[in-house]
Amino acid sequence: MQITQLIEKIYTKPSLRVGFHLIFWLLLFGVKLYLTAVSFNVYRSFPTLSYVYINLFSTLLLAAFYYLFVYVLIPVFFNKKKYFQGILVSLGLILLYTLTDTFTEMQLIKTCKACTLILQKDHPDYASYLNRGFINVVLTRILGLGTPMLLLFALCIPFSIKMTLQSFRNNLKTLQLSRDNMELELNFLKAQLNPHFLFNSMNNIYGLILTGNKEKSAALVARLSELLRYTLYDSNQVTMPLEKEVQLIRDYIELEKVRLNDSRVIFSYQTDSPDYDLAPMLLLPLIENAFKYSKDNTDSFIDIFLDIINGKLRFTIDNSMDTERLPGISGGIGLVNFKKRMDLYYPGKYWYEAGPSGTTYSVNLTIEL
Repeated sequence: MQITQLIEKIYTKPSLRVGFHLIFWLLLFGVKLYLTAVSFNVYRSFPTLSYVYINLFSTLLLAAFYYLFVYVLIPVFFNKKKYFQGILVSLGLILLYTLTDTFTEMQLIKTCKACTLILQKDHPDYASYLNRGFINVVLTRILGLGTPMLLLFALCIPFSIKMTLQSFRNNLKTLQLSRDNMELELNFLKAQLNPHFLFNSMNNIYGLILTGNKEKSAALVARLSELLRYTLYDSNQVTMPLEKEVQLIRDYIELEKVRLNDSRVIFSYQTDSPDYDLAPMLLLPLIENAFKYSKDNTDSFIDIFLDIINGKLRFTIDNSMDTERLPGISGGIGLVNFKKRMDLYYPGKYWYEAGPSGTTYSVNLTIEL
């Protein structure tokens, strides 16, 4: 199971979350018992059951302090920038913890005669300290910063774990939101291409129907149907097989050639492998632009070349153009969207150049796939 899935389950499944919390506090309880047994702790010589009870109550108090501070004080005061009130309540919570912890410890020792004797014999200084009285012990633990430092070091581990998981989860949400926004933008950009295909193709088919060319209009309807099926369903993938993209280009060219009576249109394609993938419908705006701004006369031409060799795609278009329409060639929605999609799909991996030279408009694109 991936760490991201595990973290999400911890946050979305209460039973799993409670289970992990219980495991943590049990581990902390076990560590406290171990440290009591191997260190020079004053409880080390106590009967086993006594120091188990003392450590158990100490762990429960730490857990209570942690949950009150993290799930009550922070959301109610600090997250709402009520810092002064938050500090006051925190000091009150520390005082309450010290009172409870001191009272519990003193009561457990008093009810254990063996514990009292062991303290008086082996740790007379600590026995004398406890005999000063409840209030005196509480004040010395607070004013001497013993309890605050204990809380700081004991709770920094669970607090750090919580903050780390929360930060990691927030980063995942940010990445997910960024990916969703990118997908929305890509879908929006691709959706803007479809009306161009449909508008041009329907005009061509309409012209053939008016002239009575049923056979050719039926063939174009079939091509248009395949093209629309591809744009509506297949193009939802991040990348598509190169052969499908090439077939899409061929269909589009055949659909556009219908309205050209005298122009020469050539499409050349070669590759060293059929296994390449390409972002769907990526090259169509460039081809559409060539057809849109090319004159239809005996001197007009549209030469389209595509090859992919050793993982490098080269795509060029040279077309005659209507010089009177030149100012609008580089500012269409399709080309603007094309550049955006290139930046999204192949950032830093492509080179693109387009511009007029005399009466010819040339496009040169190179992509490292």
